[in-house]
Formats: sequence, structure tokens, C-alpha cells
Amino acid sequence: MNRLNRSSVNMLSSLFGYAVPMIISLVTTPIVLSQLGVESFGLISLVSVIIGYLSVMDMGLDLPITKYLAEDQAKADTKAGNLMLNNTLQLYFIIGVIGMLVIFFTAKIFAYQVFEIPDDLLSEAVTVFQLAGVGFLGSVAASWGRAISMGVQRFEIAYGISIITNIAGICLGLLLIYAGYGVVGFVLMRVLSSVFASIGYWMFARRLVPSFRLQLGFDRQTLLRVRGYIGYGAINRLISGLVSGLDKTLIGAWLGVAAAGIYSLPFTLTSSLGYMISYMLGFTLPMASELHSIGQLDKLREIYIRSTRFITALSSMVLIPALIFGDLFITLWVGPDIGDKTRYIIVLLALSGYLSILFASLPNNIAVGTGRIKQFTIYSSIRTIILGIGCLILIKPMGIEGAGVAFLLANIVDLFFLIFVLKRYLNISPYKIFRSAYLTPMAIGLTLAILTLFLRPIAYTWIGLLASIGLFEILYILIGFRVGVFGETEKHIILDFVKKLKQ
Repeated sequence: MNRLNRSSVNMLSSLFGYAVPMIISLVTTPIVLSQLGVESFGLISLVSVIIGYLSVMDMGLDLPITKYLAEDQAKADTKAGNLMLNNTLQLYFIIGVIGMLVIFFTAKIFAYQVFEIPDDLLSEAVTVFQLAGVGFLGSVAASWGRAISMGVQRFEIAYGISIITNIAGICLGLLLIYAGYGVVGFVLMRVLSSVFASIGYWMFARRLVPSFRLQLGFDRQTLLRVRGYIGYGAINRLISGLVSGLDKTLIGAWLGVAAAGIYSLPFTLTSSLGYMISYMLGFTLPMASELHSIGQLDKLREIYIRSTRFITALSSMVLIPALIFGDLFITLWVGPDIGDKTRYIIVLLALSGYLSILFASLPNNIAVGTGRIKQFTIYSSIRTIILGIGCLILIKPMGIEGAGVAFLLANIVDLFFLIFVLKRYLNISPYKIFRSAYLTPMAIGLTLAILTLFLRPIAYTWIGLLASIGLFEILYILIGFRVGVFGETEKHIILDFVKKLKQ
């Protein structure tokens, strides 16, 4: 399969791999919320926060697996690839077990001392947080197998397993809620889904890398090879793990678990849309590693400019409607009471997500893929520190909207890193990338956004909302093809993927 076809499969596999579970989650969230209540729903959102705090322990090992496996495959160096997979697998196992035990034995501290949880939910909260420990072990194990699938550029496998296990976990969790097991039953099934995902990745890893043979013990040269990623990865995970969940932690501690549940709704919506788009660019990390290792930098620059134009258009199509209609969607989704409380925060989060995709998604992959992990760590550390300071200063006086403003402040760091990567690693003028990749897609989005604002009065029903968003998307696509934002490459990618689905 040539590079274009492989890229098309990887990009669209990433889209479907994130979009399908996201849609299932959006459909089932109102059901879970109505069955459990806002407080219990808030507990579910805090599980990911606790797991996030321990994510520092995995030291970012997924990055060197993806990068070096792609390089070893390009150079046909099976011995180096086998050693790297064995060493990282054993490290992941040690990290997973330690993290699981840490979360398990600190569950009472989170329930009784960290979060503001009603007395009648305390016992359930302890159980839920203990289950999060098992979930951490499952997520760490799944990370190893998923990184292998991405390293050999088989994203359809990585996200195919994710789709199946996520849907199964959510649906079975709903059944346990209806059976009377409440939030504990729902979290239990989500945890088990991560465990089964890790088993699925293991099975496919053996097929994707036939030369892999499990060997106990560590290889010094392999550890030296990945030590830069381990060291800087640990710093990345430490800072991001402590700060990334700080918004929900502070909201839960200062404003209550109900406020954390309310905040999680617009956050989940906007972050899901943003991650869906960002994950489509995941193929650029191993591709950057491959092209950089064989010296094809001109090809890398070409792919970067084309990908930037496409992703700017796609993010405009997805997140601009969220800016305009996000509060109306939440009102129809979970009810007017919560919709009114999230009217402003969803605008802030959607705008921040839009800027983050434009400024950070591709530069991050290029920096890591070409081996600039030190520079990426410096940028990531500064960004998370700015975000953390913003949350600490703004959440208490401004409420949940303070978190949205903090995310916007972090986007300033994203912009500076974008300019740095363009000049230092790709030798592309910021003006050139703005004129050739950003300007036209953003201009179309801004123009249609102004026109679409007049449709808000008719978007207070599901039919009116979907019709308004549908009109925006149709007009954007038509204009995009007309002015050259979308071209023959995009047509080829979509048609190629459709053909493969039929096979």
C-alpha cells in the first residue's frame, strides 16, 4: 500500500475510531445522568481525574514505541524492534501494578478528604475510586498495544479495538445501572472494557510484529535508546498529570461534585470534538519519524502544509457550529436547567479547542516524530503551568467559566510553539503557512458563522438544530471545493477509504 493510501486509511480510521465512541457517549449521557443524578455522574468524571494523576508513571513510553517502531520497520531492523517492545512491555507491567495499588489504597483519601462528596455517596465513591486503580492497569496495558499498531501505521486496528470495547463498556454499564448496581456497576464495566482492550491489542501485536518474542530482562542499549523519551516523558506526564485534571479537581473541591458533573458535560463535548480531529493527525507522528530518518524533509513539509489546510477546514466545520449552537445542544441533550448553566463555558471551551487544533496538533507530532522531545517537553511544561496557574486564580472567583479562560491563556503558548516549529524544524515562514493553509478555511468559517447566527431562533428543537448545522456543513463543503480548500487529494482519500470498507 502506498503512502497516500496508507495515510488515508490511518486518518479516517482515527476519525471513526474516535467519532463512534463519542457519538455513543453523547447518546447515552442523558440516560446515565437521569438514572444516576448529577452527583453520581460527577463521580464518573472524577475517575478519569484520578487515573490522570497517576499517568505520570508511564513516562510517555507510547511515544518511543510509536517512533522507533516506525523507524525500525523502515530500516527492516527486527532485532532492535523486538528488544524495544520487550523492554517497554516489562516497564508498562511494573508501572501498571504499582499505579493500581497506589490508587486502590488512596481511594478513601480522595473520597473523604479531597473531593466534596455527599455523605450518602461516600461508600460508593470509595469503591468507584478503587475500581479506577484496575482501570489504570488496563489503560496502561492497552497503551502498549495501541502504540504498536500506530508504530506500524495500522491505525484501523488501533481504533477498531477501541470502538468495540468502548461501545461494549458503555452498553453493558447501562444494563448494570438498570439492574440496580448504580454508578459502581457502570464504572465496573468501563474498567473491564479497558482490560479486554489490552487483551485485544496483545493478540494483534503478535500478528503485526511476527518477529516479537517475549523475553524477560532489560537490555541496556535499548534503555539508553529510549532514555530521552523516558526522562522527558516522565516530566511531561508529571506536569500534565498534575495539571490536566486540575480544573475538575478544583471545581469538585471548591464548587462541589455537582458542579464538576455540570462542567464535565460541555468539557466532554468540546474535548471530544477536538480530540476527534487531533487524532486524525496521529498518522503524522510515525510518518514524520519515517521521513526524518531517511532524509525526506521536502516531502515532510509538503505533507505538513496539506494537512494544515485540511485540518483547519475540518476544525472550522466541527467547532464553529459548537461555538454558535453549543448551549442549545446541551439544553436539548440534558435539559434547560443545565443548558443555562453552561451557556458561557461551552463558548470558551469550544474556542480554546479550535485554537488548540490550529496551533498545536500538527507541531506536536512533528516535534516528537523528529526526535525533538526536549523542546516538546519545555513547551508542554510551560503550557500546563500557565493552565494550572489560570485555574488556581480564576476558578474560585469566576466559577466554571474560570477554567475556560485558563484554557484560552494556554493557547498563547500554543501559538508561540507553532511559530518555533515552523521556523526551526520545517523552515516554513509563518506568513506562508497562514496564507496557504489557514486563511481561506478560516475565512469561510467566519463568514458562515456570521450568517448562521441568524438561524439560532429556529435551532431550539432537534430538527431546527440539525437543519441549521447541516446547512452550515453543506455550504462549507460546497464553498471549500469551489475555492480549492478541498481538492482531488481529499476526494481520493475519501473514495479510497469507501472502497476499502466495501472489500
